[in-house]
Amino acid sequence: MQVVIRELHEPEEIMQIPRLEQAIWNDPNDTIRSGTLMALVHEGALLAGAYLQEPSAPERLVGFIFGFPTDRPTDHHSHMAGVLPEFQGSQIGLLLKRYQRDWALSKGYERVVWTFDPLRGLNAHFNLRKLGATFHRYIPNCYGPMGGINAGAPSDRAYAVWELRVPRVFQRIYAPAPTPEVAGLPLANRLEQQVPVEAYLGLNNPRILVQIPEDWGHILQTDPALAQAWRLHSREVFGHYFAQGYHAVDFVRSPNRYLLERVEGQ
Repeated sequence: MQVVIRELHEPEEIMQIPRLEQAIWNDPNDTIRSGTLMALVHEGALLAGAYLQEPSAPERLVGFIFGFPTDRPTDHHSHMAGVLPEFQGSQIGLLLKRYQRDWALSKGYERVVWTFDPLRGLNAHFNLRKLGATFHRYIPNCYGPMGGINAGAPSDRAYAVWELRVPRVFQRIYAPAPTPEVAGLPLANRLEQQVPVEAYLGLNNPRILVQIPEDWGHILQTDPALAQAWRLHSREVFGHYFAQGYHAVDFVRSPNRYLLERVEGQ
């Protein structure tokens, strides 16, 4: 399987993106109009597609990445990155982010920022472990009510920051990072059978852990009350420790836990 990433500029290419959005996120009521995408691309946005190329078959658009300028000349906002479900886990998402990093650096950006659902373990693993992004800002109900795979709870989001020039980022996007040593670190919350039952807000250790569900998508689809409880719990825990100067800097699995570190001077 060969995948080629390239920028999209022609109307015929850009018109495929709303259909791709619907196939990835299963929400036909929340896609960006192709005309809006064209206007943003003309004004400096990045829209790139991942094309699958196979022998004796026409190339196929299987993923994309879209971002736009911010009011800070050093920052590019990555609004959407997605891959068709049947190709997720095949490194196409990583190829798209590598492309975005190279593109952003070529335009003079120092960092890329984006939002993601902090309770989705796969996304957290990708963003913090594979890319080396961090976050220390939590936005309750960032986008209001959402549908598709995001339906079932307020749209709380973490605000990820990807420092493009730091050595850690370059190393992680090209080679697996060693798993951080977290044995013995205190947990800032307690779960019972995937239900959050207690938050420990009195910790002041340099490094702490915050546990999240093993399968947030399943909770969203099957248990609205538990999904709401998780949102309120995560708001409390992240909000408290971010206010104390902690940053989420890494992620470990089995079980899903964020590693938070206190940053001096904050």
